[in-house]
Amino acid sequence: MARGVRPIAALVGLTSVLAGPVRGDGPGVADAMVADVRLPRRLQCGQTFRASITMLNTGATSWTTAQALAAVGGEDVFTETPRISVPAKVVVAPGETHTFVLALTAPDIALPSARTAWRMVGEDGAGFGETVAQAVAMDCPPRVDDAELVSADVPARLACGQSYTAEVRVRNTGTTRWSRRYGYALGAVEGGADFQAPDRVALEAGAAVPPDAEHAFQATLTAPAAPGSYRVEWRMARSAGEWFGPSVAQAVKVVCAP
Repeated sequence: MARGVRPIAALVGLTSVLAGPVRGDGPGVADAMVADVRLPRRLQCGQTFRASITMLNTGATSWTTAQALAAVGGEDVFTETPRISVPAKVVVAPGETHTFVLALTAPDIALPSARTAWRMVGEDGAGFGETVAQAVAMDCPPRVDDAELVSADVPARLACGQSYTAEVRVRNTGTTRWSRRYGYALGAVEGGADFQAPDRVALEAGAAVPPDAEHAFQATLTAPAAPGSYRVEWRMARSAGEWFGPSVAQAVKVVCAP
């Protein structure tokens, strides 16, 4: 048996409690029971585990795409997909089972207590049947945020009002995985407001930069209307004021036509 996996018949530390409507024979009664489960007991920070939960329809109505397996409380620290619907054209009749597959990814930051919990919900979002929950221990090495400059394309001279797409390519030389979820971005240390550039150039939604990988950040600079000598500086950051890695600094001369 794979490490970190427990069969439903020998779950220790796995909570399965009956919550919601009591089983009955009346029309429209929805109910569910946990039939099988594969959830992690221990994960390393950033590790993804392919989990599965099989639910038995013990109610009086069939499940369709209107029913789903949902994270208790509407969110789960191990996934950004807190609701998994029954697939379209699939009907789970009373007495039948359906297996929901989940990709659970441990946060990049260790949590003092981590728990994943799931329960069936109806079209209105109301839960029914048993809840399955698992405490997950996390092993995380010391966090090191660091970066290396690979290349930079930042203009040294612009005409007044001219726009330019600057690009800064960096390599992740730390031990953490950069993601938008945890606030990693290329931040404007100086000059962003002068050139109407964002204070932070975030990663694209869903993008991740693991250690030793590279990423190119792009920002549009629009030169001021007044001529003069300006300066822009960019640097990696995890959150406001938490800078790391080298800076990219460039003096920009802005020249206006007579």
